[in-house]
Amino acid sequence: TNIGKQCPREQDFDSNSGDSMAKRLLIVDPVPTNRIRLAAALTAAQYDVETAFSFDDRTSQIEPDLIVLGTDGSLGAAERALVPAQHQSTPVFCIDSEASPMRRIMALRAGAREVLARNLPDSLLLARLRSLIREAEASRECERRRVAAASFGFAEARSEFRPSFRIGCIGTKENCRETMAILSSILPHEVEYLSTQDVLREDASRHSPDAYVILADPSHALDDLLPELRARSHLRHASVLVIYPEGANDVATTALNLGASDIAEASSSGEEIAWRIDAMLERKHLQDQLRNSHEQSYRAAATDHLTGLYNRRYAEAYIADTLLGAQESGQGFAMMLADIDHFKRVNDVYGHGAGDRVLCAVAERLRENVRACDLVSRHGGEEFLIVMPDTTEEEAGYTAERLRLAMASQPVVTLDGTAIEVTISIGVASGKVPSALPMQRTGTLDEPDQPMNRVFGG
Repeated sequence: TNIGKQCPREQDFDSNSGDSMAKRLLIVDPVPTNRIRLAAALTAAQYDVETAFSFDDRTSQIEPDLIVLGTDGSLGAAERALVPAQHQSTPVFCIDSEASPMRRIMALRAGAREVLARNLPDSLLLARLRSLIREAEASRECERRRVAAASFGFAEARSEFRPSFRIGCIGTKENCRETMAILSSILPHEVEYLSTQDVLREDASRHSPDAYVILADPSHALDDLLPELRARSHLRHASVLVIYPEGANDVATTALNLGASDIAEASSSGEEIAWRIDAMLERKHLQDQLRNSHEQSYRAAATDHLTGLYNRRYAEAYIADTLLGAQESGQGFAMMLADIDHFKRVNDVYGHGAGDRVLCAVAERLRENVRACDLVSRHGGEEFLIVMPDTTEEEAGYTAERLRLAMASQPVVTLDGTAIEVTISIGVASGKVPSALPMQRTGTLDEPDQPMNRVFGG
């Protein structure tokens, strides 16, 4: 084998500690001294490092999180392939002796995720490595969820549709003008100039840019701008490319450590910058899909599909948390169970479609007439549960009466115009949780409390 055998000292840097938490890196470089230097720097940073002269049968057995590929004088074949087929899904980080604009774009076209010069400081190398590993983890998680969904028959076919994105260019107008012209001529996206003040004034009520291109200079301090972008909920998922002055490696390192998605030197060609932005936006699109899938799965598991209220399973866990909170604070709590009067008659006389409409109307009126901190859930059938933290028996009684009157105040009108009078009956339980009562977050108590009970009839 040629792994770790090119130089007797190289084996000293191969980590076989078996630490399952360490990210595994494969260094492939035909120059032994290059492998030794890289292995030393990456092992010192607590990575699990394997080294090789070239790709062969032995390297095909390794499953690295990222490949670090030395491309000195070997980019002539880059347009064919940088890595073998078995590693096509692994991100490739090229370390090149020249890393000129032309060689960078050649490597990016061939599938490399990044190309940096060999003489750059280790701090920049490690910062870029960390950002690529984070990115790769998100991509793998997206693929895992897609495969899991497919196994249950829930996955949709992959779409070739590429949405149009909005890109904000931040910097001085003079510097941004040329960059915007180049990007607009190459990318099918909307590109606009934004001052720092414009960005910070943005709020969640309007569609913010999907990506930002920051032209770093002394007047645009990354120490202030990038943390602001990542701190605001409606901006933190935007992709950010920082274009830094030639040779300003400290600026590039700072940008990555503060959360920039990608970096490019000011000497980069327009094609390279456009390439990086397009790849960045494609990754963002996949990550957005992952987040949406997660949120939809959570909503499906926690809500009732008909009324949109939380379901009984979610309510039980919420009750456990509410009781724990009441025990810790010493405050009272209340729970109400509302039941639609004579609901079977609604189904029998008007049909199940009308019954569903009544259920949805009752759910909406209940939701509109309680506090934001109160939980309304569908307990089952025509029953609804309302959980009210920090509430006295008297307050719960007033609320129950208000809900009863709100329901009886106007009929529910079906799609065919039929008006159905609807009333509800509400039972109220209120009390405090003794501090000595053993509890756990399972939605149940080891011993039942003895609350006071009242019933408000329809």
